[in-house]
Amino acid sequence: SSTSRGLGDVYKRQSIHSVEDMLLAKKLGADYAFAGNIYETDCKKGLAGRGLDFLKSVVEIADFPVYAIGGITAARMPEILQAGAAGGCMMSGFMKMTP
Repeated sequence: SSTSRGLGDVYKRQSIHSVEDMLLAKKLGADYAFAGNIYETDCKKGLAGRGLDFLKSVVEIADFPVYAIGGITAARMPEILQAGAAGGCMMSGFMKMTP
């Protein structure tokens, strides 16, 4: 949205796992979406990653930022950004870190 938002404004986000989910998110007026899982991840053991082609396809549909989730690492960020995502969100990688 081109309208500036301030502290306390509500943003609509959607977690999507298919092209159909993205079409629904767009129809419902989402402000941004998390798309995944892009790679295999410990958070979803046994579930194959949907891959970069999936990420590219949902980014092309969206008219808002899309963030990749699932198996995200710093080393994978260049290909995630190249696929058109606004960024990536890491969870398992942080849980494996030691102080």
